[in-house]
Amino acid sequence: MTNLEPFSIGPIAIQPPLVMAPLHEITDQPFRRMIRQVGGVGLTVSEMISSEALIRHARKAQAMMAGEGERPFSMQLSGSIPEHLAEAARMVEAAGADLVDLNMGCPASNVTSGGAGSALLKDIRLAETCVKAMVRAVGVPVTVKMRAGWDNSQKERADYLDFLRMFEAAGIQALAIHPRTRAQQYTGSADWALIARAVDAGVAFPIIGNGDVNTPDDARRMFRETGCAGVMIGRAALTNPWIFRQILDPGLEVTERQRIELCMSFFRMLQELLEPREALHKMKKIGAWFTKGIPNGSGFRQNLHACEDPELLFAMLERLKEPGV
Repeated sequence: MTNLEPFSIGPIAIQPPLVMAPLHEITDQPFRRMIRQVGGVGLTVSEMISSEALIRHARKAQAMMAGEGERPFSMQLSGSIPEHLAEAARMVEAAGADLVDLNMGCPASNVTSGGAGSALLKDIRLAETCVKAMVRAVGVPVTVKMRAGWDNSQKERADYLDFLRMFEAAGIQALAIHPRTRAQQYTGSADWALIARAVDAGVAFPIIGNGDVNTPDDARRMFRETGCAGVMIGRAALTNPWIFRQILDPGLEVTERQRIELCMSFFRMLQELLEPREALHKMKKIGAWFTKGIPNGSGFRQNLHACEDPELLFAMLERLKEPGV
């Protein structure tokens, strides 16, 4: 069993120091609950919630705040209007968030076109005003998730170090860094040396590394190479929900049957927590990820999109458990 040191975000202990990253339309309450049941994760984060939608009391945005039984639990907000971010921060704190996170990393054009997400990296003064407004608004710790910069020139100037110092002065209590630029989107490789430089900057808050952690060995290597306090994992948990436990226990092996049974139990959870149509949509989306690498899983995935009967999905998964099928 690997002993990874816990870290704290304000008064909140993150133990083990492993974080499930926020993923749009994936890390909803059922998914996070499943990840926690599998074990090994120290912090879960909501999907990115639009501050504008939340303060308008949009039903979907309000539903994203659901996190009953999750501790510790961070809710991530996006936006670029300080007053609206402050109001939204108060709302998620009232809904039970242990931490409030500001998204400064999303590269999607529908987010950045409004000045939010990674677009905030283009205006450090606006970013500072947003952060300060959120810190003043709530009693729980405020954190940030950011990218290396808007483009490569900003990264090469090491503007992110200016942001680190600004965050420290503004009262941010943890920072997660994905060391790609917005221009890179999800192409190329994550520059872990940037995470190490952020750690070496010696700011008062913990640095959480993120990006290109695809295996348990990758996570352990990120800890060694960067000195980060925590590691945040996103898409790798879709095909291997046990990745957090395997980081802690390198000898843990997961059978194909276990993977299929977890998929089935997760589907049942979706049926319990979501409306039928939404549950079926999520089954199709997550089922494609969960069955990657499973023998005959490709046949299951080929039939997945056209299936409109959840019970047929369960029958198809049961069949995958039969040897030689």
